[in-house]
Amino acid sequence: MQIPQKRGILGARDVNRALLERRTKMLRLSLTGVPLRLVIDSLSKEYDVKEKLLYNDWERRNIWIPQVVQLNDPTLLHKLLEGAKAVLPKAWLLLEDSENEFVKLGALKLIKDTNLEVLEILQSIGAIEKKPSELNVLSVGLGFEADPELKKILLEEAERQRKERDQQPAAPPV
Repeated sequence: MQIPQKRGILGARDVNRALLERRTKMLRLSLTGVPLRLVIDSLSKEYDVKEKLLYNDWERRNIWIPQVVQLNDPTLLHKLLEGAKAVLPKAWLLLEDSENEFVKLGALKLIKDTNLEVLEILQSIGAIEKKPSELNVLSVGLGFEADPELKKILLEEAERQRKERDQQPAAPPV
């Protein structure tokens, strides 16, 4: 016996189409430099959904970006990257030409966010391999240059530990 499913005003296809459209718009707007807060506000009103849902959706974008790129027209990825490319030169001009420190800070944030979003998109579709980050203790920003003697000691200790690790027998295969 088949249990009938309740359907709202929209059928499943319509909901999926609306979700795809909403996510596509969210991605396009964010890559053209529109602040996330404005994107969320606009989409919340346009699609009659709660802002919290949109923020949660944005946090999970690494899951749905490949679907959006593949299900839309084949040139969507190109359009998204072109949008980002259009934003960056303007942000760099603001950074160079503005006398206002807050404008410069905003331009830096826009440049960083746009580059990170492009990187995430390219990684999510497999165009760029995502590798784990490595932390170099000496390059951690401490706000001052490391003392040359301290640097020498740290490098020697790191080398000693590396040699010690290399001399240990390898674990047998499981």
